[in-house]
Amino acid sequence: MREQARLSYAGVIIIAAVLGVVAMRVVPQFTEAGPESRISELIDRLQEMRAQLDLYRAQHEAYLPDVDSFAGFQTAMTTRIGRYGPYVDEIPVNPFNDLDTVRFDGEPAGAGIAGWRLDTETGSFQADDSAAHAGL
Repeated sequence: MREQARLSYAGVIIIAAVLGVVAMRVVPQFTEAGPESRISELIDRLQEMRAQLDLYRAQHEAYLPDVDSFAGFQTAMTTRIGRYGPYVDEIPVNPFNDLDTVRFDGEPAGAGIAGWRLDTETGSFQADDSAAHAGL
């Protein structure tokens, strides 16, 4: 009987060890996103905003949304105005600096001042978290 109990305990310990190893490999996949998924997320958000800005310009005689202030830009993009909009539910957060703000012109994209930068001359919408991401 004692030998059976020892075997049962050994079996439980082996199962617990195997489950521990499996958990160590699986849990990181469900925690904080890795660099690859954050890049993918950044690119998805850039594509969404660029597409919505293109739609805005197509519906407003090639004009950009209000760029006098972030609040005006945000309102233009997130509010129905007449028969157009809203274009986005909210300005997306840049996953690398956790900012949803947009700045207009000034220093080149990648300065880290805001989440995003909109060049009002070219209409280019870029990530502002780093120079490496500005070119995406």
